[in-house]
Amino acid sequence: MSPETVAVDQIEVIPSGFLSVQYEFQSPAGVLGVLSVPAFRQDNTFRDADGLEWQMRRRGWWRVRYEMGAEEGLVAIARPRGFWQTALEVAFRNRAYLLEPISKWSDKWRLSEAAGVPLLEIRRRGALRQGLIVEVLGPVEVELIAFAVYLVLTRWQEHAAAAAAGA
Repeated sequence: MSPETVAVDQIEVIPSGFLSVQYEFQSPAGVLGVLSVPAFRQDNTFRDADGLEWQMRRRGWWRVRYEMGAEEGLVAIARPRGFWQTALEVAFRNRAYLLEPISKWSDKWRLSEAAGVPLLEIRRRGALRQGLIVEVLGPVEVELIAFAVYLVLTRWQEHAAAAAAGA
C-alpha cells in the first residue's frame, strides 16, 4: 500500500462548529484530516494529518461539476451521471469511479471503481447522532475519501435546499 492509502475498516466523520463546520476524520489509527466547510464561501478545504491541503468547490449552475485541487493543479472532477440522476462520475488522478446512493430511499452512498468493485460506503451516524460513518471496503486514498464525503454532504445539502424551495 502507498503511504496515502487508508488501511482501516471504518472512519467516523465528526462535525463541530455552527456556521463554519469542521469535519474531523477519525480512525482507530488517529485523525486522518479535517474538512472545513465555511458557511458563506464555496471554497472547502481538506487538510490531512501531514498538513497538505486540497481545495474543493462546485462550479456552474446548469452543467454542474465539482472539483478538487491542490498546488499541483486539479486532482479530481465529479459530474452528475445524467440530467435527472443523483449518481456522480468521479475522475480522481486519471482513474474513474462512480459515487451513487445505494437505493432511492436510503441515505447510504457507495463509491465504486469503474469495474463495479465497491471501495467505500458512506452513511449517517444515526438518527440522533451528527456526523458520518465511512466504511472502507478496499484500498483507497485519504484524499478520495475526503472528496467523496464532500460530494455526499454537498448532494444532501442541495436536495434539502430543493425540498425547502418546493415547500
